Amino acid sequence: TRTYQAEDGCSNTAECEQVITVDDQIAPTIACPAGVTVSCSADVPAVDITSVTASDNCVGGVTVTHLGDSPSGTCPQLITRTYQAEDDCSNTAECEQIITVDDQIAPTIACPSGVTVSCSSDIPAVDITSVTATDNCVGGVTVTHLGDSPSGTCPQLITRTYQAEDDCSNTAECEQVITVDDQIAPTIACPSGVTVSCSADV
Repeated sequence: TRTYQAEDGCSNTAECEQVITVDDQIAPTIACPAGVTVSCSADVPAVDITSVTASDNCVGGVTVTHLGDSPSGTCPQLITRTYQAEDDCSNTAECEQIITVDDQIAPTIACPSGVTVSCSSDIPAVDITSVTATDNCVGGVTVTHLGDSPSGTCPQLITRTYQAEDDCSNTAECEQVITVDDQIAPTIACPSGVTVSCSADV
């Protein structure tokens, strides 16, 4: 309320009032940081309100808060991170940062060393526990036996293939070569010697 007074030469006075209303109904402006893409959930950047730019049409404080993260989908997973700016008159504005979690890196896999056996019956059984597999992201890696591929004889080479697959279906393979090489001579026993009288009796 702004008050003015008029006074004449005889000190007679009169007053009037002007009402000035200060009513900020304009929301602040807000800009989120640019979207980012990471490989693993562990790489998602931490919430950082200092990375948000916010300003208001009036002089005064603008408070920035993190409203939450909303994930959707898998491989890739999109995380919508929402920030809010609020001015002194409770006007608000929001912005969103999109964080993409997209693992495109295959796991690593190492097969057991090759072996040489003499006979087909000595070929070792399939053993996925003998395979070493790791992934760049935290999570399970599934190891499977894809098959055995034989070639040749004496020696015969069997190529045994294993596969590692991560949670985003990235795969890697390795091969173990099993050599079947029989170099052991057979055993033989002749019948006992005999004595006959004539050639016709042989």
